[in-house]
Amino acid sequence: MRSNNLTKRQRRLIVAITLSGSFLSVLMQFLLITAFPIIMVEFNVNASEVQWLTTSYMLTIAILIPMTAFLIDTFKTRTLMMGAMFLFFIGTLIGLLAPTFEMLLVGRIFQGAGSGMLMPLMQTLLLLIYPREKRGFAMGMAGLVINVAPAIGPPISGVIINAFEWRAIFLLTLLIAAAIMLLMFLFMRNITERRESKIDILSVLLSTVGFGGVLYGFNTEGIAMIVIGGITLSLFVIRQFRLEQPILELRVLKAPIFALVAMISILSFSLLISIETILPMYVQNVQERPALDAGVIVFPGAMTLAVMSLLAGQLFDKYGGKRMAGIGFILITTSSLSYFFLLDVDTSLVLVALLFMFAMGGVALINMPIMTTGINALPDSLVAHGTAIINTARQFGGALGLTFIISFISRQAAEDGSADALNFLIGVAHAFFVAFLFALVGLLLSFLLKKE
Repeated sequence: MRSNNLTKRQRRLIVAITLSGSFLSVLMQFLLITAFPIIMVEFNVNASEVQWLTTSYMLTIAILIPMTAFLIDTFKTRTLMMGAMFLFFIGTLIGLLAPTFEMLLVGRIFQGAGSGMLMPLMQTLLLLIYPREKRGFAMGMAGLVINVAPAIGPPISGVIINAFEWRAIFLLTLLIAAAIMLLMFLFMRNITERRESKIDILSVLLSTVGFGGVLYGFNTEGIAMIVIGGITLSLFVIRQFRLEQPILELRVLKAPIFALVAMISILSFSLLISIETILPMYVQNVQERPALDAGVIVFPGAMTLAVMSLLAGQLFDKYGGKRMAGIGFILITTSSLSYFFLLDVDTSLVLVALLFMFAMGGVALINMPIMTTGINALPDSLVAHGTAIINTARQFGGALGLTFIISFISRQAAEDGSADALNFLIGVAHAFFVAFLFALVGLLLSFLLKKE
């Protein structure tokens, strides 16, 4: 069914179901972080091991996203949506019942596989359902999924864990996933057009080893794995340019605006993930406050993201992406530099939350408007490939950016040989200064965008 044949009711149902499934998958990526200390005790694992519950999720997404363009071309929309949600459901069920840490990790990988399919599919559907002049509004709604879910994850999980236990997170997610699958079965329609396509197995292997090797190397500081992953990733890129039907159409990067947008998207997503990761650590390790306080301070920022994401979409339709991105990076630059100078052992949580609101407002003004700018530079036939590339860049580049920025905190502790509050504060300050540099580079790159 073509999108122009949909009734108004069908269009709204498809958008609501698609956004709900994607929102749940992104939310689950961050819900479990608050439960890490409890999981470490229950399964007798250390901090570096428990972190793989997040790393494996992001790694699976980064590996799977390059294949989504092929999947969108090959399968009907309804079939693909239900298949992705079923993978997510199975992963959640495994996590709920997991008797060992290894089984819990398997469940996270299944969840990541479902999420890696849902996110690009959501963006592709929104871009095809809405006409070009309404794409800013459509991507504003997508921004609610991509921007807000990571920010509200910690406070939601904190409340759940405080009232029940960590497995309750999986139980609640399981029930919601089941309801969304039922809605997909009843109301989802086929929007994308099926085309003759094939999958290149060697490309799949190269992307898996390449993305996996680099991310694993950065997380474990393994130089050999980084080199192996980098070489394999280079071979993957070379092969994509040689194939008539690549699994990731990297030729779209030949469009200067799209390539610029991909780089800006990496920077903005890195800043989003990094800032929301640093602040809870600062509140708990420096100010020695409970985890609930750490969750509470990000809530106003989450609401700012929600409102500004919708507003940014409408502003994009009126003013374009260049101005939006510039203002957004100015807000993040200002807040990051303020954190660097103002954070102390007894800094007011109100000030911390207020600066986070500025930062999240900036992220909302960047993410979806800038992505829409890049997608509008492509023909409709390449929209699926464009969304796949940007999402791959965001997950992969964002994970690397997060690892790099957060490493300044652990490096400070290693150099000083202690983990006291003041020493941790120095590491936090260094991390925020690096975040400021990231935002400054993003601001400079935004000047290169066209006004249209």
